[in-house]
Amino acid sequence: MTKRLCILLLLTAHPWLSAQEITHNHSHSESAKHNIKTATTLALIPGAGQAYNKKYWKVPIVWGAIGGAGYYYTDLDNDFKSYREILELIIDQPALTTLTDLENYAPELFSAIPSPFYQSTASGVANETIGYMEALRTQREYAFFGIIGVYILSILDANIDAHLYDFDVNDDLSIAPSIIQSNSTLGAQRTPGIKLTLSLP
Repeated sequence: MTKRLCILLLLTAHPWLSAQEITHNHSHSESAKHNIKTATTLALIPGAGQAYNKKYWKVPIVWGAIGGAGYYYTDLDNDFKSYREILELIIDQPALTTLTDLENYAPELFSAIPSPFYQSTASGVANETIGYMEALRTQREYAFFGIIGVYILSILDANIDAHLYDFDVNDDLSIAPSIIQSNSTLGAQRTPGIKLTLSLP
């Protein structure tokens, strides 16, 4: 009798054990679909890691940040090159001794610069040009590091989101505003507050 009961229990438990194994394998395959390494690798392409993590709203933010920093860098670089061309003009044309002579010789160069010159001689314009170029070079370097910084942050963001992708978030932990009544020497008083509720199973 005992022997038959043991056999019956084993036969009954076998489908349950098989189901447990299938469920475990299924869960493992589901988690394997979202790979942290894949998310980080895709993040080398701006926005791709965020899309892989299904954080689609972050994609335009990443593109906008990198695009904005890139546009700012390009604008500064163009201004730097415009001033450099004026400096090269002063060096190549020593006969042009005044600002008026330089503007009449190459008006297209002076129309492209963002800031005007206040010196009237060619040497004074050269000194101003060097000062503008140094300031633009510094700003251009900041813009370049800004692009690199945003790019690295987007990779880190994709990596962190991939780690938290399977993080279990349920309703056991909740936060809500409430009115708290406190008793003091002045009597009962109602004050606004925040209550944190944690429900344990």
